[in-house]
Amino acid sequence: MIDVSIIYVNYKTAALVLDSLRSVRERTRGVTYEVIVVDNDSGDDSERLLREAFPEVRYRQAGANLGFGRANNLGVEMARGEFVFFLNPDTMLQNDAITALVDFLRAHPEVGACGGNLTDGEGRPTFSLNRNDFTVAQEFLSIFYLRPPLWKAPRSHFYNFTGKPLRVRSIIGADLMVRKSVLDRIGAFDPAFFMNGEDIELCHRIIRSGYAIYSVPDARITHLEGRAPYVKMSRLLLLYEGNYMLFYKLYSLAAARRLCRVIRMKCRLRYWLFLGLGNKRKQEYWREKGEVNERAWLNFEEKIKCL
Repeated sequence: MIDVSIIYVNYKTAALVLDSLRSVRERTRGVTYEVIVVDNDSGDDSERLLREAFPEVRYRQAGANLGFGRANNLGVEMARGEFVFFLNPDTMLQNDAITALVDFLRAHPEVGACGGNLTDGEGRPTFSLNRNDFTVAQEFLSIFYLRPPLWKAPRSHFYNFTGKPLRVRSIIGADLMVRKSVLDRIGAFDPAFFMNGEDIELCHRIIRSGYAIYSVPDARITHLEGRAPYVKMSRLLLLYEGNYMLFYKLYSLAAARRLCRVIRMKCRLRYWLFLGLGNKRKQEYWREKGEVNERAWLNFEEKIKCL
């Protein structure tokens, strides 16, 4: 049996997938693995380039841009490994991260999923995990640049600074390893999500099914888009839509509506703050974020009518 099925979702990112695959080939020594690439209708030379460089890769055309979760689900259908490793195209292994994650899961049968520590292209810690559930209160605190208190490992809100395995609420989908048996039992990503939030929702279901989720800092991975100082508005629209879908799925429509109101307040307060400080760049940024938030909410309302 194959140890790990590594799944990439490609959308016009063949060069990134190739670099990531080279790092997998160079760094992975302790386990057997297969690579599955699901193409979200890139309409370019991605398949040819990947097949020429890595003929062993199992390639599947999605036929349309299905988004992150639904495309990964197609890969799960093909997976033959004991573990499934969802890996973003814009990642590079720094060490034998895959073996570190496999070894941890085998040594801890009570753990259903895990992931490593991510750093950006300059080696700085970046978003890797969530210690708390995403709540309206958490978003409200962020207006004032505050975070919920953590009594254990208080520095490790979004990155594991402890140097030891750390129990968390979720691992981001850029490097999420899950037992295939767990996915067979509870399902993979919820198809209601297009992009953003589906990884948190899946981790929530894994915990509900009785398993723990851990951050394993011995697994080190570079995430090239992990430290963008300002999110592109097109990506932000998907982020907000994903967050509203997440709240709708985990809590209620009323909770999603409260989140929208808090984000609206945050954008307005930050706009007036930077207007007073005379920072036109940040003032314009928060004005645009407010407009994107309103569009995201309207899009979300249309989506849930079809669910």
